[in-house]
Amino acid sequence: MKRLLLSSFLVLSALVISGCAQEKQIDYNQKSSMLSLGMDKEQVRTVLGDPRRTEVNTERERWVYWGKVYYGFTPVDNEQLSQDRLVVTFQEGKVTKWGQQTFSDDALEISQKTIEATTNAIKSSQ
Repeated sequence: MKRLLLSSFLVLSALVISGCAQEKQIDYNQKSSMLSLGMDKEQVRTVLGDPRRTEVNTERERWVYWGKVYYGFTPVDNEQLSQDRLVVTFQEGKVTKWGQQTFSDDALEISQKTIEATTNAIKSSQ
């Protein structure tokens, strides 16, 4: 009886461990070395897969990728905690940049657009 119980426990443990190990984790920082300026969306999808999140506005589109973070054996799917967050930016359907786009980068982009709009408004009123 003990032998049957022990062998059942070992088989169950092996299944649990192999199930955890089968989850494929992509290193987006490493994969980003395969990107190049001017790639189209399908080429990026071939390299990185489908994005986890997208951001679209009138001037650009961003695809955001990140991997899970593990605390012990527990996977945590959180974009902000991820160490390999990658943002790919498209304009007119082509890659214009990629990397670790942050909130400060977004604030800088908004500030630049505001300054540009203000400058254009001043020029047109003269």
